[in-house]
Amino acid sequence: MHFSKSAVQLLAVASQAAAELTKWDDWEHGRVALQDVSIHFRYAGSGPPLLLVHGNPQFSLTWQFVGPLLAQNYTVIAPDNRGAGDSSIPPDGNYSATASAADLKDVLDFLNISSTYVFGHDKGVGMAVALAAANPGLVKMLGTSEYPLPGFGYEQAATPAPYWDLYQNPQLAFFQIPDFAEFLMSGREGQFLEWYFYHGSYSGPTSFSGDTVNRYTSSISKPGFLRAMLGPFSAASNAADAAYFKGTVGVNPLKMPVLATGGEASLGLESMLRQSYEPIASDLEVDVTPKAGHWVADENPTWVANRIHQFLSKGSSPLSPVDLSYLKDLVTLKVGFYGTLRNAALGGLTVS
Repeated sequence: MHFSKSAVQLLAVASQAAAELTKWDDWEHGRVALQDVSIHFRYAGSGPPLLLVHGNPQFSLTWQFVGPLLAQNYTVIAPDNRGAGDSSIPPDGNYSATASAADLKDVLDFLNISSTYVFGHDKGVGMAVALAAANPGLVKMLGTSEYPLPGFGYEQAATPAPYWDLYQNPQLAFFQIPDFAEFLMSGREGQFLEWYFYHGSYSGPTSFSGDTVNRYTSSISKPGFLRAMLGPFSAASNAADAAYFKGTVGVNPLKMPVLATGGEASLGLESMLRQSYEPIASDLEVDVTPKAGHWVADENPTWVANRIHQFLSKGSSPLSPVDLSYLKDLVTLKVGFYGTLRNAALGGLTVS
């Protein structure tokens, strides 16, 4: 494929201005108290809004390299999904794509964003598609990476087959029974993640620094968070997601432009991408992320940032910039230590 002039310019600027990028650890923090969860998010940059939705077993740290590049041209918002990172665990254990999509919609409502670009990776794709399906006027353009939707190819990837070996995805079958997976993984989170990142990558252990692996290990080692990480993979979640997608985008395909991508050492087969996404998107383009396996944002962040920018630059009517600087010292929580609106109500606190 060939990058557009604007994307080539972004690449040149990125290489010249790397020192001027807002490093991930310097991004601002935000938090919103919702009914059943407290959602934490990071944000930086200026320009039209771009919502980045991570998958599992990661959290918003997924975007530590891609985000700063995109923040040169967009106001980038990167939430931690329910049960991940610094967001809270839902009391009902609901990790369906629709539940997480509702959280994302609430975050955007809180930020007064009525139209946005969205890019999702892994399980975050299901959440992003559910957001677009339920709110077609909200999602202007949608990008996806490394995820066939349940009902449209996920089952094939998660079901043992004669060609399976250690480099396939046995974890997708294993995770479908969270109780069993949690029992076997507890206390071995770091060892598991090292294998997970290695087996799904293009370049092996060099794809992730020790610091990055340690951050993810610390995240899923917190009480309850290993189980939460497994939640979106459960058989019940997958069945709920498949039923939802078949009944929505399977009947009425998405109308906004959709970019479906996959890493060349993973799901980056054009025929597979088209088979998964042509039934659910009426305006589709597909592409393969070079020099990457599943973890595209870590393995080839510059290409990913440029490809997203190229795709979004094709929009017929660009979104207006948003300014989130007003959040800098703004009190955004009215529930204190209760954390969520539900807990506040149970504690007798009236929230206006």
